[in-house]
Amino acid sequence: MKKVAVFIDVQNIQQVFEKQGAEIRYDKLKEYLTRKYKEVNAEVIKLTALIPIRDMDENRLKLVDAISLSGYRVISKMAKDRPDGTIKANMDVEMALEIVSMADYVDELVIITGDSDFEPLIHFLSRKGKKILIIGPGRGPTAIEIIRAADEFENLDEIEAVVLTG
Repeated sequence: MKKVAVFIDVQNIQQVFEKQGAEIRYDKLKEYLTRKYKEVNAEVIKLTALIPIRDMDENRLKLVDAISLSGYRVISKMAKDRPDGTIKANMDVEMALEIVSMADYVDELVIITGDSDFEPLIHFLSRKGKKILIIGPGRGPTAIEIIRAADEFENLDEIEAVVLTG
């Protein structure tokens, strides 16, 4: 049976959909991926969500809990406040390390992001013979570079019951 690992760049996904006034149902996303791979005799063996947090952000802490209770392994770190008032909340390196550390144990990797920074990682994994599925928020917010580099792309907006608008 083929083994699959899923990795979610939560910060990237949340930013896109929060700007649209939409919400992601991570539980429904897990159900969709589990069903999708079961139909082709494959098993999702690991679901990992990477998410930066801030001490006083109750909404983000609730999101972390909801994702965790949905069956994802959650990796988080504290976001940093910059002197100019902006926030640094990027977990690309952590996500890349998690993916590379799992690559030898799986046949396919699902990377849920729209971030072009993952293009070199996708090429690396492809050279190792891994199949890569990118699931991202539409073709505009998802960098064309990672769509081209991956074996397959799915539009997160088109997966039933995963994106709630309103």
